[in-house]
Amino acid sequence: MNISEVKRNLERTVLYNGAEYILKGCIIRRNTTGRFYYQAELMDTKAKSSLIVTALDKIDERRESIESENTR
Repeated sequence: MNISEVKRNLERTVLYNGAEYILKGCIIRRNTTGRFYYQAELMDTKAKSSLIVTALDKIDERRESIESENTR
């Protein structure tokens, strides 16, 4: 996923490592060389108190949500 897709997918189901999670937020950080990078904050759909923070580019949109938006 890239940064332009974040707003569309906030509070929606996304895929990470083949499992479904809810995208709860996006974090911008700066590394030691001064370069910016984005991270995704994901909530487990079964264990609601479990959060994962991972690289934004490791997240995929769920195919169903894309298709349903195209049919509107």
